[in-house]
Amino acid sequence: MINVAIYTRVSTAEQAKDGYSIGEQIERLTKYCEAMKWRVYRVFTDPGYSGADTNRPALTDMISEVKKGKIDKIVVYKLDRLSRSQLDTLYLIEKVFLANNTDFVSISENFDTSTPFGRAMIGILAVFAQLEREQIKERMSMGAEARAKEGKWRGGIIPYGYDYKNGMLTVNEFEAMIIREMYHDFVSGKPMHQLESDLNAKGYTLHGKVFSACNIRYILSNKLYSGMIRFKGEWLPGTHEPIIDDQTLEKSLKLIESNRQRRAEMGYTATKSHTTYLGGLLFCGQCGGKYGKRAVSTGSARHNTYVCYSRHKKVKSMVKNPDCMNTIYRCDDLDNLVFGEIRKLALDHDYLASLQAESTKDDEKNKIRLIEAEIKNIDKQISRFMDLYGTGRFSFDQLDGKIIPLEERRNQLQTELNDISNDKTRLSEEEAQTLINSFGDVLENGSFTEIRAVIEGLIDKIVIDGDNINIYWRFT
Repeated sequence: MINVAIYTRVSTAEQAKDGYSIGEQIERLTKYCEAMKWRVYRVFTDPGYSGADTNRPALTDMISEVKKGKIDKIVVYKLDRLSRSQLDTLYLIEKVFLANNTDFVSISENFDTSTPFGRAMIGILAVFAQLEREQIKERMSMGAEARAKEGKWRGGIIPYGYDYKNGMLTVNEFEAMIIREMYHDFVSGKPMHQLESDLNAKGYTLHGKVFSACNIRYILSNKLYSGMIRFKGEWLPGTHEPIIDDQTLEKSLKLIESNRQRRAEMGYTATKSHTTYLGGLLFCGQCGGKYGKRAVSTGSARHNTYVCYSRHKKVKSMVKNPDCMNTIYRCDDLDNLVFGEIRKLALDHDYLASLQAESTKDDEKNKIRLIEAEIKNIDKQISRFMDLYGTGRFSFDQLDGKIIPLEERRNQLQTELNDISNDKTRLSEEEAQTLINSFGDVLENGSFTEIRAVIEGLIDKIVIDGDNINIYWRFT
């Protein structure tokens, strides 16, 4: 016997209408079930509730019963008894009812998901639901553009230095004091890394987190602090109170660009070509800085060494700790040490297996799984908020304040996921073995570029801590 749940709903304004009263709906639906020889398991009724949203006690109760597997079919008098939102209707049918092996029937529209026609109707319903969603997006976009043209902040994560009250950004005096201090010190000549150290030493935080050079640079180049707002890549005059003046901002922007150009001229760019086998792969285990090449003369002989930038001090922006005295290695000596480790991998399969046994790959897979789950959760939240906006439960300002931080968080997670998924540091066992086996021949007969390519393929980074050389392989 098929267990059927009858669902009825009527809003207060509809109570007096013939054919829509609770009693009339139950009577017609009961007779329909008798004719179909279905057993009425239970009648769920929401009297005086609007169909504009799904926050209804009887509907919630019925969904709980569906998830327990107690209902085979749900029968309603008309589709709009379930919901007046196409989005909500489609969600309930696809994600709740059918997902729990419960069919849905509307007797007025002859809508039955157990029939081919009913299943086709779901596709049609999806089209209208998508249309509804696009209309919501269009209204959101128009509202956002209107706020931008009025000079109002669109909402989202409240920018550091401001509070958000009554739909407007208002200056947070304590955070604004930090921002003004930051700009003053920077345009007065204090380097970025020193700003980072000083801010954190004073116990200042950015929304509870320590300052980094990255977010300091963002603040020092953000025109919002001079009273502007950004919309679709364009800066427009805002209505909020500026924290710094235009002249200070302009000085900061010019200084940041000047520093960028100077670093580019010195060769510190992402496209820098290395002239040593291990350049760009070496890191200091004592100060966290990078190692670079330095030419050294001993009598008439001249040779190259790998030295920590903090100890070398030639490039100030690369100095992490001016007191660092980590070990200096001759390039030939360190190169040969690493070459020997790669040869050892080719000759000693037990050594390779032991490295792979220590792999953190499972942790990485778990991290990917957790990030993907969180992205799905955020997508559901965004969809739900849009649905609520479409039903009139949220104003545009309320929706914008909900959606923007979720989208920003989703973008952060997606970037992190892409970084992990596209991480070239992870080789399969077969790929690693191929590179390892080819290394001996490449080292003897290959060019510098070919040898360098194999090394980069196998090694993620090398951390030097005195006499300890720790190689981080791309296959572990």
